[in-house]
Amino acid sequence: PCPAVRKFPLSLPPPTVEDERADWERALDALGRRLKPASVDALREAPRAVREGNFTATAVVFEEEGSMLIEPGDTSGELLGLAVDLGTTTVVASLVDLRTGAQLSVRSKPNPQMAFGDDVISRLNCAMRGRMRELQEASVSAINDLLHEACEEAGVRPERVYEIVVSGNTAMGHLLLGLEVGQLATAPYVPASSGPVYLRAREVGLKAHREARLYLLPVIGGFVGGDTVSLILATGLHRSRGLRMAVDLGTNGEVVIGSREGVYACSTAAGPAFEGARIKQGMRAKEGAIERVDLRDGRVEVRVVGGSKARGICGSGLVDAVALLLDLGVVSESGAMLGPEELGKEAPGWLLSRLRRSEDGREFLLATPEESEVEGGVALTQRDIRELQLAKGAVRAGIELLMRRLGIGPKDIERVFVAGAFGNYLRPESAIRIGLLPPVPPERVRFVGNTSLLGARLCLLSRRKRREAERIAKWVMHVELAGTTEFQEAFVEMMLFPSGGGGS
Repeated sequence: PCPAVRKFPLSLPPPTVEDERADWERALDALGRRLKPASVDALREAPRAVREGNFTATAVVFEEEGSMLIEPGDTSGELLGLAVDLGTTTVVASLVDLRTGAQLSVRSKPNPQMAFGDDVISRLNCAMRGRMRELQEASVSAINDLLHEACEEAGVRPERVYEIVVSGNTAMGHLLLGLEVGQLATAPYVPASSGPVYLRAREVGLKAHREARLYLLPVIGGFVGGDTVSLILATGLHRSRGLRMAVDLGTNGEVVIGSREGVYACSTAAGPAFEGARIKQGMRAKEGAIERVDLRDGRVEVRVVGGSKARGICGSGLVDAVALLLDLGVVSESGAMLGPEELGKEAPGWLLSRLRRSEDGREFLLATPEESEVEGGVALTQRDIRELQLAKGAVRAGIELLMRRLGIGPKDIERVFVAGAFGNYLRPESAIRIGLLPPVPPERVRFVGNTSLLGARLCLLSRRKRREAERIAKWVMHVELAGTTEFQEAFVEMMLFPSGGGGS
């Protein structure tokens, strides 16, 4: 690793009448470098730190700004950092040993900003109505909670975390810093700063080491933020010879297509259905969530995270279920769930027995009460299907418009990377069947998990990767789709499900 924060043990000669060098200069001479104090507090505390360790001390150097602080004794074995994926729906943090690159703990929690709305526009509107401070505090509290949970799990102190790297979309970054968002919420969607941002973490309320730094990944443009930079950095798409596509299936879905010759990126408001929100029995991909749905010997079989009884359904299970119902003819191309009268007498009895009506309309039983921990079992509703159509329609419209911009078709794309909270569970055949992904051979699809967190971790551990991320942000061409007639037309078309057994 080559992190932006490093530690150097110092053994200092005590001052004498013959050696009257000041404490700060004495430490610099031992280090062999000329560095400024990390802050006035660092300078104030230097004499105490030097003497408390009986002139054995540790220089903590912030390489990005050429500054340092001095700690008493030899603390060079304790150098930690935190990588954060600040997602619209979920916040994930990875505690990392900056000396070895080892991941010590990973923690996640729902973004508490969900209380202000489950999409970025709702939250920006709240901020503009005078609730910015509440939104900012919600982001900070989530990161602080995860930081302390991760440290407790790893058996270390938060005071040994010296840098926090955050990756997230443009709106999440603005709300974390408390930046003005009026100009971001309306056309032409201009960020207050495209970054990167580097400052003292405690300036925004983060509770790590008192001098810890916060690095926020740069923005490409509009709502295409640091999480997309992380996506490109983690997949190496910008260095590929052939055309590749990357899709981040989150609440704020991003699409990237290109090669080393050039890369285009756009953002689409997919909504939180992929992460289990707005789904009647939806949940994140954790224990109890249906993650896979199959048909075997005339029986619906579900696979549940953790192998327990079903409590709900996550994004991958939702996609699987709809793909299966399309093949069975229970769901039409328009997304309507058909009833027994429409399916006719030819429909098998087992299939009809799983169709039922509730106060929310038609629904299909995926897990029976005996297979579930919830009363009545776990079912897919007509409204759930509509939510999925909205999400997949937005993402696929973005894909189609970028392909149109490049003058290419699905056959020209040699690799498709799928990132997101449920990316490792999603089956490519199901994603193609519902039209979420274009019709490419399934073997070209590769799931890459949480690339926002991975990109943050790369930038935490490598200054070279950080510079690469900054070059990516400046080089990638942003395509703004919001409010355009072209996008609206594509969105309406792509909400429909493909006919037959493949994507359209």
